[in-house]
Amino acid sequence: MLADFAQWLKDFFLWLPLKIWEMMLDALASVIEALPVPDFMSNAQGYMSSVGGNVLWVLDLFAVPQGMGMVMAALVLRFIVRRIPIIG
Repeated sequence: MLADFAQWLKDFFLWLPLKIWEMMLDALASVIEALPVPDFMSNAQGYMSSVGGNVLWVLDLFAVPQGMGMVMAALVLRFIVRRIPIIG
């Protein structure tokens, strides 16, 4: 009986930080979702459609979309690696 209570207490203290972390992440998600979309983002489609075909051809020639994807992936990876205590 004492072992069962000790196991329950251990499970509770292991569950509690996870629940607090989950609640903090939910609150952060709610805050981010409450932020309004900037005006320039709603007009981005119009800006891109006004770019000439020659400019788009040059951007495609130099693989700018693929390069931007690689740069963003590298930045995300750097952010994640810096959060690891031993490495970052």
